[in-house]
Amino acid sequence: MNPDNRHSEPIYSHNPYHSTKFPLLVLDVKKENCVPDNEGFRVLHWHEEVQFVYVKRGTVHFKIWEREYDLPAGNGMFLNANVMHWIMGTEDCHYHSFLIPAKMLGFYEGSAMQEKCVERIIKNPGVTNKRLSPENDREEKALERLRELDKLYFGGRRDEFREYELSLCIAGLWLETARILINEEEMPLIRKKDHSRIQALLTFIHENYQKKLSLEDIAAYGNVSKSECLRCFQKYTGCSPYQYLLKYRLQAGAALLKSTDDSVTEIALQLQFPSASAFIAAFRRFFGMTPSAYRRQNRN
Repeated sequence: MNPDNRHSEPIYSHNPYHSTKFPLLVLDVKKENCVPDNEGFRVLHWHEEVQFVYVKRGTVHFKIWEREYDLPAGNGMFLNANVMHWIMGTEDCHYHSFLIPAKMLGFYEGSAMQEKCVERIIKNPGVTNKRLSPENDREEKALERLRELDKLYFGGRRDEFREYELSLCIAGLWLETARILINEEEMPLIRKKDHSRIQALLTFIHENYQKKLSLEDIAAYGNVSKSECLRCFQKYTGCSPYQYLLKYRLQAGAALLKSTDDSVTEIALQLQFPSASAFIAAFRRFFGMTPSAYRRQNRN
């Protein structure tokens, strides 16, 4: 199984609720449709939130770093923050994804829970994922919490206590998952150098894509040679640093077209394209339409 060829390199998937008062993002995926629409759907991506997936029907296929899994109905999957992955389901599958920011798991900044549990797991690149199977007693405890969260979110009452009830479910789910990862030696102590390196390099691009960047700049940030930088990008993204930077700029351009009234020329200059025509040509190759057509289609 392969991701859509047009989106074969990973993208950084944003949580549109990140700055809201309740930043939980939940995706309902049914018959290859995702509600709400999300940029990480059916493509290789990563995000800052931890993610729990519950399979309602059919089989869901995961590629997480170098490993692949098939998850049948009734099973769940935990995905750690900043882990590159893609998820593909069969045509008749139905699954729910819960993307939870770290700040929702530690109760408050600087808490003991944040230090002992949340950061210990999220900041360890060796912790990538954990399958939650009903056939394992400890995993079933976490899976039961995931089912409770799923039932409450999609079928619970929508009153003034809804966020409180969801928060309690999330805390219980996180607690049972953390117990598995920490207490059963599921959490490697050795950091995976390649994973840390590519995450650092991608973060550098995400934070500096509006500046002029060269291969030398990217490699220097990671304190690696240009050849090692190329190798690392090719291994984990399937493309060169320049190709990844171009794609990320185009994704950023699409977001600006949807959310601002900036002209195509203004957006092109913000994203370091040499001209509006160069931006339009690259955008058309990637999205299959001009920036203006994309803006019209996404503002209806």
